[in-house]
Amino acid sequence: MGLVWSAVLPVKRLESAKTRLRGALPGVAHDRLVLALVQDTVAAVLACPDVAHLMVVTSAPAVAGAVSALGARVVPDAPEAGLNPAFAYGARLAGDAPVVALAGDLPALRPAELSAALSAAGGRRSFVPDAAGTGTTLLAAPDGSLLDPRFGPGSAAAHAGSGATTLAGPWPSLRQDVDTGADLAVAAAIGLGTQTDALYRSRPGRGSRYRSGMQGTVASYDPDGRSGTVLLDDGTELPFPAAAFDASGLRLLRPGQRVRLERRDGEVTALGLVTMPGSAGPLR
Repeated sequence: MGLVWSAVLPVKRLESAKTRLRGALPGVAHDRLVLALVQDTVAAVLACPDVAHLMVVTSAPAVAGAVSALGARVVPDAPEAGLNPAFAYGARLAGDAPVVALAGDLPALRPAELSAALSAAGGRRSFVPDAAGTGTTLLAAPDGSLLDPRFGPGSAAAHAGSGATTLAGPWPSLRQDVDTGADLAVAAAIGLGTQTDALYRSRPGRGSRYRSGMQGTVASYDPDGRSGTVLLDDGTELPFPAAAFDASGLRLLRPGQRVRLERRDGEVTALGLVTMPGSAGPLR
């Protein structure tokens, strides 16, 4: 094992966090969904063998109680001045330990991917861009005093411009932050943590209302992960995993293509291209 890191993870007050995600899961309270994202992120970080301590900087009582129960240390957000001052405050409290700053909306995070990124960082101040390539999900500094966080819109360019090394490894669960309902569907295709998964599985559309054999339009497709999302005609976005793509005999999918879905127990198990009204077939 290389460096042993102290992680810092700020969390806003739930009612004002993740505004673009509001309404993503009908019937689920917004603050409950945001808290689930945080809980699954914290659980994954604590399960990473390279992280010795996790400090959650927050003034939200519900967050403090939930993450304390998981084993995180909670400190009040004394600066109360936004995300970057909260990161910097946590880094100062960590002292001279190597510090990793993490986004709190990584519900599909795998500890092994976090470990791989920290190993790649080594002794360099480094950052991991988000899946879109414009944001940042991780900023690592071997000396916490050198963290210099620049999270926010355009943070990937800001961190690169400040001299941090870009770490763009194949870490889909680490790079997939969740700002919108579409982001949540992609994270679900990767595999959500237990708290977010329970809410996601309870969403409208997972039950018998959406029958096997119905049609939709491909909204996104990741050729490396062989997974993506389908937009149903009523506006509901459903993820499909690699297993569903592999079961379909398809070689490729493109956004905008019409597909027919096969489902079992609410999950997409296969899909085929709609080649004429009422029929579907594999891509030739």
